[in-house]
Amino acid sequence: MIRLRSILAVAGAAVATTAALPATPAAADTVDRYAHAHFDGAGSMYVDVHRPATGATTVDVEWQDSTCGPVGDLYVCDSVSRRAYDVPVTRFAFSLSEANLAATVPYRETRRHCEFVDETENCTEETGAGTTTLRVTWTATAEPYRERYTGEDGTVYITTRSDTTVSGSGFGSTYDDPTNSFGVLSRVRTIPPAA
Repeated sequence: MIRLRSILAVAGAAVATTAALPATPAAADTVDRYAHAHFDGAGSMYVDVHRPATGATTVDVEWQDSTCGPVGDLYVCDSVSRRAYDVPVTRFAFSLSEANLAATVPYRETRRHCEFVDETENCTEETGAGTTTLRVTWTATAEPYRERYTGEDGTVYITTRSDTTVSGSGFGSTYDDPTNSFGVLSRVRTIPPAA
């Protein structure tokens, strides 16, 4: 909460210092762009792309799959998870009506094997690494909508967002069923507080 101060004290300080302080240029607005995709099917895949106002466009991606079932007297579950973060993007074309991503993604992998008998669980885990080609296409399904938020410090965030269908491929999986996926494209304008 802003502290209350004496009106006379503030006025006096302003008179004493106004002439001595140089003008400070206002900070410029910035615009960041984001794309999110969620796929279910032959493995679940989550993709987040960020194109900052300055600097490189990067992608975070996670993929996971698992199978469980009886094997003899055991109940067995095998799972695979692959993940990569802050990977530079090869190509990212963005608008609020459509977007396209292409990236060569080096990832870390964890494989987990669990056997269950009665109330006993025995699991083993292996780790590894690999590379995949990631491709995603977003297509807007309606007109963009806008949200405005003001932070406690006075910074204003104006988000323009489009809901989309998505299709894509990565980690050996192909996703082309719109009923098992969704996406969002967004542009965030950040307006610094007035000086």
